[in-house]
Amino acid sequence: MSGLLFYVLLGLLLAVLAGVAKGSMRRWVVGAGLALLVVFAAFPFSRARGFLSRDTVDPTLLALVPTFPLLLLVPLSVLVALVLARWGGRAAGLGGVLGGVAAIIAAGWWYAQPAQIVRLHPVEGLIELLIALGVAASIALLSFSRPKQRVPILIGAVVAGVLAFVWFHAPQGGGVYLPKSLGYYKLLFPTPPATQQEIAEAYNRALPELNAIRKELGQDELQPIRSLADLQGALPQQASSQGYRLVQPATTQYGAFAVFFLAGLMLGAGLMQLGSPRLQEPDDFRAGILIALVASFLIPAFDATEFDLNKLVVGWPFLQQFADRAWPPLLADPAAERYPLQEVLSQIAVTVQMALVGTFLAAIFAMPLSFLAARNVTAGTPLMRSVFYATRLFLNVLRGVPTLIIALILVAAVGLGPFAGVMAIAIHSLTELGKLYSEAIENADKGPVEALESTGAAGVNVVRWAILPQVLPLFISYTIYNFEINFRSSLVLGLVGAGGIGYFINEKMASGQYDQMMVGVIAIVVVVNIIDFASSWLRSRLV
Repeated sequence: MSGLLFYVLLGLLLAVLAGVAKGSMRRWVVGAGLALLVVFAAFPFSRARGFLSRDTVDPTLLALVPTFPLLLLVPLSVLVALVLARWGGRAAGLGGVLGGVAAIIAAGWWYAQPAQIVRLHPVEGLIELLIALGVAASIALLSFSRPKQRVPILIGAVVAGVLAFVWFHAPQGGGVYLPKSLGYYKLLFPTPPATQQEIAEAYNRALPELNAIRKELGQDELQPIRSLADLQGALPQQASSQGYRLVQPATTQYGAFAVFFLAGLMLGAGLMQLGSPRLQEPDDFRAGILIALVASFLIPAFDATEFDLNKLVVGWPFLQQFADRAWPPLLADPAAERYPLQEVLSQIAVTVQMALVGTFLAAIFAMPLSFLAARNVTAGTPLMRSVFYATRLFLNVLRGVPTLIIALILVAAVGLGPFAGVMAIAIHSLTELGKLYSEAIENADKGPVEALESTGAAGVNVVRWAILPQVLPLFISYTIYNFEINFRSSLVLGLVGAGGIGYFINEKMASGQYDQMMVGVIAIVVVVNIIDFASSWLRSRLV
């Protein structure tokens, strides 16, 4: 419980700091409240165990409401706080205090409950509905930029949403490809005492056979239980297969830390608002929605990436060992006939050349493609419009494939070496430069174009004398900047066998020769800075 209280204090501290800086407190009340609603419905709070680890379920607070109805106090108090926030002043502060305290009490009370047996009840169709709404909303967003076509787009969005729902819900539809999505959201209902006793008796009956197996494996025998409260860890297999789970409120997930942090933030902002009612601004609700969106995406991202500073503490001995073995760098060892500096300079030159050749090839092919991908150049005939859409689709699809993936494919096709790296850089840079070049062409001044067209000049002459002189400086600037990016990309490509200094560093790191690897790292830092200053100077001269 002390860990959860720490998050409450952390939220309070953030609110106090924002208040000392004279920031609006009402926006934090709104933001924390809206984020709490998301956490209540979507973030796992506790853990419910079955027989095997794959049977484990991490329920949200909403899923636990049938078992512990007091948890409804969280969304109800937040809704009251949001209503009071509309009034502003001390009313908004009072709402923040009530919402924060109610969330802490309800969630803390559930945390203090003993372990108990629950029954899973999947909510059928919920995930399918959310996917359908996402599809419909994505299409509906197009209507804002096309007001004249708004009605057909909205109708298409509704139709697409309905089709998505039907397809995912069909027996041979999306469930075949995404089986975990069907019935993914599960509510937890309490189990009657008589049912729990039946499960305990079934466990005791199967115990002799289970103990015989454990004895052969050299494990300790299990003792009969009087009730399911005596269970340690997991449920019996039969009970687990029937949908029962052992829920452990004190076994918290990242949603628990989010609840207590946001509740503390809401409480602290409410207290600051009560003390200073003028700490509010007209756009607090818009800012609160933005805060809630950031929190809703950021909190699960920290959990998904297993962010844990304690791992740095555990790994600190290796970092010390690495530093001791990496410094000073080994420039040369004539006795052993090792010359790292000479090898690094050679590989750095290869890396620069990879980026140079890849960028050159990309620029050569991107220039004609960019004119085909520009709206103002291809607006003449239906054929040219189809060419425009095909070119844009090609650039968008290929740009979505990372350079590293392209390099892996090419290394498998043509073998190890810098050629695979050059082609990977050229292919990916082609899409990036094509996109940038086309946007520069679309933003070109229409005056010279219309002047040449009025004289009856051919399309090629219009491009040559009206568009190209305007966009050529931008083309040069984009190409130089892309070269900088490609040099950094070529460093990573070496790690997958595409040659260059990255391959050298990967080889020395794998063999534990950190003092030689450090020579490559220092060389990279120096060359990156040289390229950065040189490209900045060149752009200032040419553009």
